[in-house]
Amino acid sequence: MKRRNRIIIGIFFFGIYFLCAKYFLPEQSLNYLRSDLTEFKNLFLPISIIFSILMATLIAFDLKEFEGSKLSKLFYILYIGMMSYLSYPFASDIILSAGIKLNGISSDEIVSKKFNVAFKEKNNDLEYMVWGKIQNKTYEGGNDNLKLTKKEYDLINENQEIEIELKKGLFGIAFNPIIKK
Repeated sequence: MKRRNRIIIGIFFFGIYFLCAKYFLPEQSLNYLRSDLTEFKNLFLPISIIFSILMATLIAFDLKEFEGSKLSKLFYILYIGMMSYLSYPFASDIILSAGIKLNGISSDEIVSKKFNVAFKEKNNDLEYMVWGKIQNKTYEGGNDNLKLTKKEYDLINENQEIEIELKKGLFGIAFNPIIKK
């Protein structure tokens, strides 16, 4: 493939990444708990790896450069592998964005879960958050957070157990947490 075409493909992939990472992911990830986003990344890990290898191959591979001795071919394959490793975060965000969008096609099934509030946080007069964990769920990092209205925030205390409702998505990952009234 000509160098010009590889550059165009690279700009295209990075343009899609920029749109996903700067506009789509921050907006759509507000509808998910942090633990569910981690579950999403683990679910789509193999697809992200394959996509990063494909993206690196399309951008960096040139058949004319691949010809030569076995050692030069080995170095070229290692170069593609390194490019795949470096492009993985980009590919992961693109695949995560697509997965979140597809998961949003809800089956209209509602799931109720118990949420243990660890602490409350008021960032300003417009943003009220509670942090905690869902019972019987394993966590790889920090707590989940829920964005609340002022009225809901005032009714909740630290170390309280509340019940939340989530919609079950197409991939079985719940989204759009709301406090059960």
